[in-house]
Amino acid sequence: PHLLSLKLPYSNVDVRRLTVGMDPGFRSLAAQLGVLPSLKELNLGSSRLSGHLRQLLSDLRVPLESLELPFCSLLPGDFAFL
Repeated sequence: PHLLSLKLPYSNVDVRRLTVGMDPGFRSLAAQLGVLPSLKELNLGSSRLSGHLRQLLSDLRVPLESLELPFCSLLPGDFAFL
């Protein structure tokens, strides 16, 4: 719970494999991010998050100071959420 920074570049997060009901592993990752109240920095570089950024980050309890999403194929809805 005291983790300040998490880097998961090239993780296997790929929303192209998600069904409409959301993959349990993806949902579990989102929930686990929500139980890290000290998290300030998150790097998900090269994860394919197209259109699912809200679902991944909505459980966060506090705003991040740094969010790195290079090469994540974000869509306009993702930017609207940010």
